Amino acid sequence: MPAGMTTNLTAAGFKKLILNAGAFITDFDPSSYDTVSDMKAALATALADSTKNLGMTRGDSSFNVTREMRQTEANGIRYRFVGDTHVDSADAYLSTTLIQVGQPDVLKNAIGTVTVTPSGKKTTIKMKTRIEEGDYLNHLCWVGDVADGGFAIIHLLHAFNTADLNMSITDKGEVSLPVEFHAFQGSVEDYDYAPFEIIFLDVTP
Repeated sequence: MPAGMTTNLTAAGFKKLILNAGAFITDFDPSSYDTVSDMKAALATALADSTKNLGMTRGDSSFNVTREMRQTEANGIRYRFVGDTHVDSADAYLSTTLIQVGQPDVLKNAIGTVTVTPSGKKTTIKMKTRIEEGDYLNHLCWVGDVADGGFAIIHLLHAFNTADLNMSITDKGEVSLPVEFHAFQGSVEDYDYAPFEIIFLDVTP
């Protein structure tokens, strides 16, 4: 540490930075892979699959968890105490902007409630008026690179894009589509954990 300077900087800290924009993958369960080498191979296969690659993105992406919390109110409480606060709900979501929207598989995942009908060279997409169980993405992952060679993974369960269909069409540019995939509980009995997990896969043994 430099003389006279108090800081969180450490040499080891630079190895744990999460770098670059990462990638979004659907129908990919990261719990099946326990080593960096296995994960790399699985990612390469998934990203080459047009049904699993969410599509090219532009700009910033984000991961958010909003919690509804309440503090117990009772006579005699003058301060905040450990144990007095309860989490009533949690909403986890990943957001990004897709630009690979000329591909039916990408639009299918983005809109969610659609039927896709291929016929020769023509593919027709129609939006349904109701959400069915099969419209949720059982797994949606954002995978980012850690500076030391490992991976950071955000894994949403039963993800669904709740953003309105709002394509931006510009001259001398690409059509873009903002999406916001929220995680949903798979059962009314799932109350112990929110429907997401964050996984770090370390490059060291």
